[in-house]
Amino acid sequence: MAIINTLQKCLESPYLVEDADAKAKIGELLAKAGDRLEASVNIQTTGQGDPADIVFLAYEAMFCCLRALVYSKGYREYGLRCLLLACEGLYVKPGDLDADHLRKFELAQRLKLSPADAVAAASGFVKRTLELLGQ
Repeated sequence: MAIINTLQKCLESPYLVEDADAKAKIGELLAKAGDRLEASVNIQTTGQGDPADIVFLAYEAMFCCLRALVYSKGYREYGLRCLLLACEGLYVKPGDLDADHLRKFELAQRLKLSPADAVAAASGFVKRTLELLGQ
């Protein structure tokens, strides 16, 4: 299989497919994003727990947002690379989403954000996702 580096190649691959049921999963994803964000804030606020847990929970909140955005367009992903490319093609390129959200997501995934930066990034991403989805 060719290297998947564009939205079009994702659509031609088995890793991004149209899914008529995708939109029905958005509510659950947004609820999970909120739960993960709340948990990361709670750990940060109380100072109890591992700082890496704060970053990981913030990452999970952002991951749920990515999925919710792509699902809202009627697609289902089967690979992280295609999820990122779909979000970039469907939201960043048209100017609806700042590319910084995707950069911060990738940094959080690699645990390269401080806990405070991860919480701030996740908070901003969740807020923007809710705005885009009219929630």
